[in-house]
Amino acid sequence: MTGSLSADVASARPAPTRDFDGLYKALLEAHPREALHLLCGARLDGLAVVLDGPTEQPRQRSRQRDKVFLVQRDDGIPADIYHVEVQVQRTEDFQERMVAYWAALALKYRRAEHRIHQVVLWPLGGGFPGRFRRDQARLDYRSVNVPDDLDPGTLLASPLAPLALWSQKPPPDLAERVADRIAATGALEEQLVQIELGMLVGGSLAAQVLDALRRRGMNDVLEQTESGREIARKNREQGLEQGLEQGRVDGMRALLRATYGELADLDDLARRLADRDHDGNIARIVAGATLAELRS
Repeated sequence: MTGSLSADVASARPAPTRDFDGLYKALLEAHPREALHLLCGARLDGLAVVLDGPTEQPRQRSRQRDKVFLVQRDDGIPADIYHVEVQVQRTEDFQERMVAYWAALALKYRRAEHRIHQVVLWPLGGGFPGRFRRDQARLDYRSVNVPDDLDPGTLLASPLAPLALWSQKPPPDLAERVADRIAATGALEEQLVQIELGMLVGGSLAAQVLDALRRRGMNDVLEQTESGREIARKNREQGLEQGLEQGRVDGMRALLRATYGELADLDDLARRLADRDHDGNIARIVAGATLAELRS
């Protein structure tokens, strides 16, 4: 990775919505207990947590719930069902979809002891308040605005540390502490998810996290992330362009020297002629233009 990596991140465009969705899901799957406790307020008390599989038909996948976790009793029967939805921005039909999700879960888990909890995570904040009313129907769910509702110190002490990057009240050493948590993560796949999620914050904060990770000797991991590969590609293209530009300057210098001999301003003149109109200036030199004409 080159030294321009941080600058490239700082100038990157905002990440697509789907990146938040997929990376949050991956983080939830990798750390379900921490996610349920910190994001959903669940009290697990040593109970087993199981990820529920997809329940919709393939043609209905666009309406599939994000993640459903089952908290099982000692006898293996689910007691609490946690439906976790990741939503970056409000949509007109979102709350109606939450009602439909609840109804589908209620049909699947019909025992009296089954308790369904719905939690919506808003990575950028600005979510619905968690209350839906229409006619005689009502639905309450937990709405978590990540920048406002979560304690950054608690997040930074957990595998969910990258979420603290959006906190409205971040600690001064935020980037360093996020990098520490990522570096301490044992599994490579989890590190990649944490890094990609951290890059979604964008701007100078993402650049600070990258710099901190590089100082911790994680270049080899960074190069395996989608963000790292994109930055490397841009750097390669930039290097190729710079190489072509330097080649034009070198050719112009050689032609000037062969035609006019050694000049005090040879390097400067060669660069100016190559930058302004490379092909046109070569033609002028071949046609016998004077140095005064070339310098004007």
